Amino acid sequence: MDNQVIRRIGATAAAILLLIYVGYQFLASFKKGLDTETALYSSVSDTIDTMGFIVRNEKLIRVHANGVLNYTVDDGEKTASGGVIAEIYPTEDDAAARNRMERIEDELLRLAVLENPGEITTSNPQLIGSQISKKITSVLGDIKDGAWDRIDGEKNDLQLLLGQKQIITGAESAEEYLAHIESLRAEYKALERSAAASTGKIKSPASGYFIQNVDGYEEAVDLKTIDSLTTEDIDALLNGEASETTDRSVLGKVAMDFNWYIVCNIDENDLVRLDRTKKITVEMPFASVEKIPASIIKVNPNEETGGAALIIQCTYVNSDLIGARKEPLRININDYAGVLVNEKAIHFEDITVYETDAYGSEVPVVYENVRGVYVKSGSRLRFVQVFSDATINGYAICKISLSDSEKEQLVTEKTIQLYDEVVVGGTDLYDGKIL
Repeated sequence: MDNQVIRRIGATAAAILLLIYVGYQFLASFKKGLDTETALYSSVSDTIDTMGFIVRNEKLIRVHANGVLNYTVDDGEKTASGGVIAEIYPTEDDAAARNRMERIEDELLRLAVLENPGEITTSNPQLIGSQISKKITSVLGDIKDGAWDRIDGEKNDLQLLLGQKQIITGAESAEEYLAHIESLRAEYKALERSAAASTGKIKSPASGYFIQNVDGYEEAVDLKTIDSLTTEDIDALLNGEASETTDRSVLGKVAMDFNWYIVCNIDENDLVRLDRTKKITVEMPFASVEKIPASIIKVNPNEETGGAALIIQCTYVNSDLIGARKEPLRININDYAGVLVNEKAIHFEDITVYETDAYGSEVPVVYENVRGVYVKSGSRLRFVQVFSDATINGYAICKISLSDSEKEQLVTEKTIQLYDEVVVGGTDLYDGKIL
């Protein structure tokens, strides 16, 4: 091999090495960059999503009567044992007349205040205006919350306040309202003369909440054995079809007791998260906007799947919840508040601290595997220790206010602070590094 070939091979090798070196320096320049996230304060819930089946102590109401039923209590309304649930009328017209008479009675009661024009005209217009604003806000809140049972009453109150304002401002006269009141009284008397009286009453067999709808699941679970339900039992309840009742004598049911239950299945990972948890809150977004306080009274594991059947007891109830049966369920295990820190930012470092010994000398003490993050502090990086009770969805919820015991454990100058620039990506990180 002549010298010219050797020189060419050497030149080629040198060029390749040069390209490798330039490429390495190019990549290294990128790696020196730091990815950061701002530490922000937030409230986070540790939750489990599943399907729930609602179990109540329900008693069917059976009647054998001829005629038209006119319910005297609303669906979901409380009723006492022996309280009247419905009245029986000969025809639908008679029942409709009774309903109209009740509405007239309610309106007359609300309009009674307008029968004294002197008191109305001396009222404070500004005060009435404030009451109207509050009532409108209340109505909008009821609509937002789906509290339809309260809206009728709020609407009637609002109409009364608007009527008072019309009289105070002179837009309408008190005489016009008095004429309307007399018209309602005349209509009431006419209905009273023409409509037939009720031929019977249906009474509640027990105290509780009246529910008009019968879904066929009333006797699906025996409350005496509810704490023995398995995951297979709950799957059967959730996936099965209820048998619709064909008994025409059933007009509804009463949910007795204040205790009711939710049964659901969870997987193995969720079972670990629930370890030793008793008090929870549950949400059923399609049934109610409220968080419902509850207690886990039994956990029945499934050894084959690793999951478990949960038996949850609730005592809070309202008209929205009383008709729920199969509902998407969110179990809130716990609520946390603090600074959110990406898990990628967490490091475990050995920290050397100089402490004064019994002889007054400064001696180095090494604390191993201190959990913390790197934050930008001016033109340097600083390692700060963090304290966290939970990690949810890839973020550690870190404390910014430490307890006395946590302050004693703190080995860095400070812990993480709100709005710190936390390093979530980068290489060659160390405390004091110049940026």
